[in-house]
Amino acid sequence: MKDLEAEVLEPNRKGQIRIPQVTHIISNTIDFDQYMEAQAMMIPVVTSAWIKNTVARGKVAQVRPYSPDPRMIFSSVVLTCADIPDLDKEAITGATMAFGGMESKDLTRLTTHICALSMDHVKCIEAVKKHPKCKIVLPHW
Repeated sequence: MKDLEAEVLEPNRKGQIRIPQVTHIISNTIDFDQYMEAQAMMIPVVTSAWIKNTVARGKVAQVRPYSPDPRMIFSSVVLTCADIPDLDKEAITGATMAFGGMESKDLTRLTTHICALSMDHVKCIEAVKKHPKCKIVLPHW
C-alpha cells in the first residue's frame, strides 16, 4: 500500500494552509478562509470519511462523493437510468451531477439509485434481487 502514503502539512506561520503544496484538504466543512482559493486551484476538499474509505479499499477513493459542500446534496448518489428517453436521461443525470452526484451507465454495487418509469427493466429486476439498498425512483424524484 505504498501508493497510500500521505504527509500532513502544518499550516504556515500565519496559520494558513499551504495551498500550492497540498494535494487534498481534509475538512468536514467549507467554513474556512481558504476554501475559495482551494476551489480556484482545483484542490479537492473532502470529508474525513474519504480517508476511511481510501484506507479500507486500499486505493485512493474518488473525491466527488466526499464533498463537505452543503450545496452538493447528491454527493452520496450514484445514479443509473433505465427505460428513460435520452433527452430526459441527459437532464436527470446533468442535474444529479450538478448537485454532486455521479452517473453510471450500468448497475454496479456502488449504484444507490435507479431512475426508471417501471419495474420491468432488467436493471430494476436485478436491483431487487441483488442490491436491496438501491432505491428505484421515478424521473420526477
